[in-house]
Amino acid sequence: MKITKIHKKQYKDALRLSSYAFQYDYSERELEKKIKSYEDQDLYGIFDGDQLAAKLHIRPFHIWLEQQQVKMGGISSVATYPEYRRKGYVRELLIHSLSEMRRNGQTVSFLHPFSIPFYRKFGWEVFSEFLTLSLTKADLIRQPQQNGYIKRFSRDSNIEDLKTIYPQFADKFIGMMTRDRIWWKENVIQKSQVAIYYDQHHTPLGYMLYDISKKEMEIREFVPLNHEARIGLWNFICQHDSMVNKVEMYTYVSDPLPFTLFNPDIKTERKTFGMARIVDVKEFCEIYPFQWSDQSSVTFQIVDEHAPWNTGTYTLNKDMGLSFSPELRQNTGLSFTINHFTALLLGFKTAQQLSDAGAIKGSKSEMEALQSILLQKEPSLFDGF
Repeated sequence: MKITKIHKKQYKDALRLSSYAFQYDYSERELEKKIKSYEDQDLYGIFDGDQLAAKLHIRPFHIWLEQQQVKMGGISSVATYPEYRRKGYVRELLIHSLSEMRRNGQTVSFLHPFSIPFYRKFGWEVFSEFLTLSLTKADLIRQPQQNGYIKRFSRDSNIEDLKTIYPQFADKFIGMMTRDRIWWKENVIQKSQVAIYYDQHHTPLGYMLYDISKKEMEIREFVPLNHEARIGLWNFICQHDSMVNKVEMYTYVSDPLPFTLFNPDIKTERKTFGMARIVDVKEFCEIYPFQWSDQSSVTFQIVDEHAPWNTGTYTLNKDMGLSFSPELRQNTGLSFTINHFTALLLGFKTAQQLSDAGAIKGSKSEMEALQSILLQKEPSLFDGF
């Protein structure tokens, strides 16, 4: 089968396939906007004559990695007409996308899966989770008054303060996407309301994005930079106790807010959000900020069925950097699949946790040596695409 790049004159064919597969009807305005957005993406498809049978999109994003902006290829809009399913078309498109992303310098790839087991077969792995906190009116008990204040904004005002807060917050994690002004307005804020917390010196220290409808508040992003901002934003939520009966908040796994509540026994759900894959191990290791101290050298092996350039033996050396051999050597260092190596380097699982799950081979001392040079940050992803 032949994979071809989908060009501008074929964008409507691609949109029709998306509309059919995802059961969404576009208005004329939405149609024009969607086609315009394709100009910044790479679309690949498989055709049966003139008929587009299957496709996927690679979207050019960047993620934060210890104050670095790293190129990320976002896989989206993967679709096949039903009469062409189970012919291996998506399999071939995904494998092709890995070569394209490598060529584009996108050393890591994210996607939002319709099926985790399906994408695991091609090297993507779960790497991020979030919490959903479900609160009732009785839970909305104010905490001590802070010295700062809250201001509310719409999406067309004061994006600059959000752009100041967000990168500082993102630096606490691995994998948060960068955001430009258009992404903020069109994909993040959309029609939501914005509340920003400022300290007494008028410095923006946190924000939340929220919607209120039918006596329910939904908090889509809760982003404090410190405890003062956390409590200031929480107290703002509590000020809605006469307006809402229920509050649903999405937040990161280690958020200390639930612990600070008067009654922390609230309904909490933990859900996965997003999958990741290292596209080019060698290049990703070159930019990864390893935390060298006493450890001087670590050796590991990776098997990657669908990106064979990754398969081989790697040695990280404090002084000499990275060396690579495409050979797999018996009884040499740790051994990973690309899935589990991705989960490790992006902070979703520790070496010990992978070992406990039977997902890593090697000695305890080798695992501890590798773990000691990795970032001690949790992964997080707020953005869908």
